[in-house]
Amino acid sequence: MRVFAFLISLGCLLFFALPAQAHSALPPGHAPGKYTRWAYPSQIAYGPLEDGTASLREAASPSAFMTLPFMGPHYITSIFDHCGPNYNVSGRVCRYDGVVASARVGGPDPGFGAGYAQTPGLQDYLYYSGHDGYDYGLYYEPVAAAAPGRVILANWLVPGCHSCLSGQTVEIDHGNGLMSFYGHLGHIWVSKGQYVARGQVIGISGMTGTATGPHLHFGLYYMNGNGPVDPYGWSGPGADPYSRDLGDLWLGGAPRYAPITMPKVTLTATTTPDNPSTIHVVWTTPATAKFTVYYVTQDGVRHSWHASSGNGSATFSGKAGQSYWFWATATSWLGWTDGGGSDVISVPHVNHGEAA
Repeated sequence: MRVFAFLISLGCLLFFALPAQAHSALPPGHAPGKYTRWAYPSQIAYGPLEDGTASLREAASPSAFMTLPFMGPHYITSIFDHCGPNYNVSGRVCRYDGVVASARVGGPDPGFGAGYAQTPGLQDYLYYSGHDGYDYGLYYEPVAAAAPGRVILANWLVPGCHSCLSGQTVEIDHGNGLMSFYGHLGHIWVSKGQYVARGQVIGISGMTGTATGPHLHFGLYYMNGNGPVDPYGWSGPGADPYSRDLGDLWLGGAPRYAPITMPKVTLTATTTPDNPSTIHVVWTTPATAKFTVYYVTQDGVRHSWHASSGNGSATFSGKAGQSYWFWATATSWLGWTDGGGSDVISVPHVNHGEAA
């Protein structure tokens, strides 16, 4: 009887384990346990970090004109495929320095049939066969114009379809036969026909269109429709597999942030010993910016109090027995924002019979 009960239990265990085994089974040709499935585009710390200090070991092209379309370090989650930037799955992906990924090395990822993913323990890149631009891991963050130019598109790439292609998209004509392309935006802050400056905020990154996660698709394309261009150029051995590239198009020969002054708010609030209900508030930033200043009462309610163009100061009259906190936001003429607050200021009670 014990043997019979054991066999029944073992049979049930094997029966209920089959779905789990089938779910975790790898397709033919995949080594078990070597590679890990992950979402595309990666929003975690995998891949090369673009921090504005990179050296491509290649001289800038005479026609170099670009800076990075964001500020602050961000990961590159997909690269330009020099083997054929046409969104056809060719079985291999070529990076600007000659590094090649193939279906035999690192993939294909069973959860994403058009790319070749590798885990953090190996090469930290997400290769996307046929990709014609760069994906940067911007998580609902400001996107900047890579160079001055005129906005020729600021809308859904496919009008009326919010789940198609790059979703909300901005295109900028730079007057040199090339346009820059900013896809999957969550918000657009410019309009068609508008001229924008280098480093100007044109929108907020997002995941509109076919994106599976928040990021920026950044590309560079010929105005005449003659295809994409890799702004990183080609520094690999031998000739560039993609013959339409124009070389290293970053100003100075390497990716750099736009040379602009960013707002950084400093706000102080102080009282004077002879009149503690009078609070002197001062707000500053190194960038030319417009300020909005608020005060927050001890019940947590924020009140709009003051506005100024540029650095400023004002005097606030507090009430005895109340506490206040001051906060200022600054927006530069290029659309960058910052905020900063003061220490909490408490106005003491005045006891009757004492000097105020």
